[in-house]
Order: sequence, then C-alpha cells, then structure tokens
Amino acid sequence: MNPLEAIQQELDTVNAQADRAFQQLEQKFGRMRHHYLERRNYIIQHIPGFWVTAFRNHPQLSPMIRGQDAEMLRYITNLEVKELRHPKTGCKFKFFFRRNPYFRNKLIVKEYEVRASGRVVSFSTPIIWRRGHEPQSFIRRNQDVVCNFFTWFSDHSLPESDKIAEIIKEDLWPNPLQYYLLREGVRRARRRPLREPVEIPRPFGFQSG
Repeated sequence: MNPLEAIQQELDTVNAQADRAFQQLEQKFGRMRHHYLERRNYIIQHIPGFWVTAFRNHPQLSPMIRGQDAEMLRYITNLEVKELRHPKTGCKFKFFFRRNPYFRNKLIVKEYEVRASGRVVSFSTPIIWRRGHEPQSFIRRNQDVVCNFFTWFSDHSLPESDKIAEIIKEDLWPNPLQYYLLREGVRRARRRPLREPVEIPRPFGFQSG
C-alpha cells in the first residue's frame, strides 16, 4: 500500500466516525427541539387565525394567497414540518384543518423524498373538494400569472426546485411568530433580526450520496 492509499484509508475512518457522531448529536438535539415544538404547537392551536396570518404576512408567500385561498387557510389548525429518516433524504409538510365548507380533508400532506439516484420526487394527499369549491389553478396579478397556494399541493412538476417548500421549511416554520406579529405592526426586540429566506444550493438542504 502506498502512502497516499494509507492516508486515504485513515481519512475514510475519520469521516465515518464524524458521520456517526453527527447523527448522534442530531438525534439528541432533535429530541430537544421536539419538546419545544410540541409546546409551541399547543399554544398556536389556541390562537385563532395564527397560521393564515403568518402565511399572508410573509412577503414571498402572500402574492399567491388571494380570495378563496385566504378563506380556506383560515381553517388551518396546525402545521408540522418533519424530516424523514435523515434530513438529507427528504421532508414532510403536514397541514391540519378543521371542518370547512371547501374540502373534506382534515389532514393534507406533501412529502419530498430524495431517491438513491439523487432524484427528488414529491407526493401529496389528494384534496377532496366539496362541490363548486375547486379553486382556479392560477391567479392573474397585474400582468403576471401566479400559481395559487392550494395548487401547490398537487403540483409535482419540479420538486427539486420548489420555492414554496423551501420558504416554508427554511423561513416560515422555524419562526412563524415574526410574521404573525406583523399583523398589528408589532415591533419587538428579538434575539435574531428578521431574515430573508436563504438561497440554498440543493432543495431543502437535500444532498444525495
């Protein structure tokens, strides 16, 4: 074995140890985060209109939430964003709704999965619309045509570059309170300043391999 091969083997061993340590650390903090997320969800469920307000106040999500979309979002009781077995393999968005006049679903799920080949695919719960309430697929806004929010659930055309999923996972979900508070123009000192959604090289931090 030449010196280069020996060094590479040692490096591979260190990398494997680092991966195991990272996974253990990730699991530890994941359990800690779960505790606080459960408490946050409980409080939010008792604040009427929390999620629809947060969505409508978000500068990048609000353009596609108009008319009937806004009315339907008023029935959201909870939102959960969960990573799959490992953050690099995908994530799942779970929208919980109370009974409403627009559709029959109490839960709508959209899931993204990274296959072994590196290809990103998405799946979603079919929405069971009540008669006469199927939304238009697009909203005409000035001279632009914008995809409406509920169309996003059934759109699986380009899951690897889904900006809506990226914005929800990377910006809205970590701190929805900052957008909810914009409703009344509240300005409070925060530990972290408001931040714009960050451009990331792969969707939702997914990495293949």
